[in-house]
Amino acid sequence: MCAALSGADIECIASLHVQSIDDSLPALLGERYAARFYSFLAASTRERLFVERLDGRVASVCVVSLAPNSLQARIARGTLSSLMAAAFPALRNAAFRAYLRGLIQDATGKTAEPHPAPEITYIFTDPDARGTGLGAKIIQRVDAALREEGYEAYYVKTLDEAENPAIAFYLSNGFARLGIRTEAGRSYVEFRKGLDAGSTDPFVPPPQGSA
Repeated sequence: MCAALSGADIECIASLHVQSIDDSLPALLGERYAARFYSFLAASTRERLFVERLDGRVASVCVVSLAPNSLQARIARGTLSSLMAAAFPALRNAAFRAYLRGLIQDATGKTAEPHPAPEITYIFTDPDARGTGLGAKIIQRVDAALREEGYEAYYVKTLDEAENPAIAFYLSNGFARLGIRTEAGRSYVEFRKGLDAGSTDPFVPPPQGSA
């Protein structure tokens, strides 16, 4: 994890998120909302926010949720006023409307539930710092922190697209490919990484009282 983040750090993280994952909800709602979103995550007891820096500036970020089943609802409650303020103007954006349609589809149809174990929800690196090993370094820190907290495995998903470089990244960093899941109308490849070499259980509940 990281030491307390300053306001400038949060703004930097929000900007990097918007640049890096432009089709995600925080990005579609804009940097102002993204900053509120990351302020919520930084204060949450059920999320872990990891950062790597270059020359003192945040250059790589990884968000891990210990309670992914409740994350969306908690974010909505915790950022409600900012969410509503950003959502109305965002309705003019076709990509945001498509995202909402996907959420409605999830709510009315059968979709895979998040796993009852830690899950990476976002991971990204400053475009100017890609290829420098920061992503692998931050994954190593996630491994160590979750192992220390008593977890035996964690999950991540990424878009199911042949040209998506994240697929090779996860495979090269010790994740095992599980299968395909659909969320918000989009198809994702799901991965699992075991933290205990002797564990074969694909579903590992969090330690008592941690979620």
